[in-house]
Amino acid sequence: MTDPLLSPGELRALARARLTLRRPAGVLPGGHLARRRGTSLEFADHRPYQPGDDFRLIDWAVYARHRRLVTKTFAHEVEAPLYVLLDASRSMAEGRKDLFSRRLAAALLFVAYRGQDRFALCPFRDRPASAPNPRRGRVALAAAFQSLLNLSPDGETDLSGSLAAWAEARPEPGLCVVISDFLSPDGYRNGLRSLCHGRHAVAAVQVLSRADLDPPRLGEVRLLDLETHRGKSLILGVGAARAYREVLREWNEGLADACREMATPYFLFRSEASPVEAALELLAGWGR
Repeated sequence: MTDPLLSPGELRALARARLTLRRPAGVLPGGHLARRRGTSLEFADHRPYQPGDDFRLIDWAVYARHRRLVTKTFAHEVEAPLYVLLDASRSMAEGRKDLFSRRLAAALLFVAYRGQDRFALCPFRDRPASAPNPRRGRVALAAAFQSLLNLSPDGETDLSGSLAAWAEARPEPGLCVVISDFLSPDGYRNGLRSLCHGRHAVAAVQVLSRADLDPPRLGEVRLLDLETHRGKSLILGVGAARAYREVLREWNEGLADACREMATPYFLFRSEASPVEAALELLAGWGR
């Protein structure tokens, strides 16, 4: 499969990657390890033998060495669908953040497709877009890629409200990747917390441009809110630029701290980076 979002070389680089979360709270048979125990080929641990246990599960090798009856337990494999929650607001147009984010979303969806997992693309602005039920297969991937190609940044962001509203719709628990610049005046905590309370395994992916991280101009400038089109003229000196960087650093550290509190992996990528390399880093770091 080839697509303008991802080159053939990029697809080959992604072909062997896999979503490898250890214990998501999925509910259907599949390829991810669940929190509960069950019968499968994936050995998990031993526990003391109890009357009524299946004799076939007794570990006789342990009994021969230690004269203790223990029973083997196994991790129960379940399927956890992938949800890509993608910020499609107008602020993502700055510095090509939207292009990076759409290509990163495509890379993650392709990995889910290759792993025969179900997946769904869920764009949001000031409210979540209606998302189809998670599906698997080539037709579903082609439809998601076409949606990404047609998606353009527009409107305002209600990051926390959109995520909370999406979680309140009670979608099937799965793996949720939230891709946004996270520069929302309404915050993000309630939204991320709602996803976690919905028994989703969540990763927060912040995408910032070079201009976000390091304002390039000094002197008289006009700041424009891309979402509301409200502007303000001011003189940007060295001190103001330094103060801006400090405020952004504190904001990002607050986001990282909130994610740690919720046991939610946090990633920060620059919009000029490779989205395929970012996807591979995310998959490797999320599964630890």
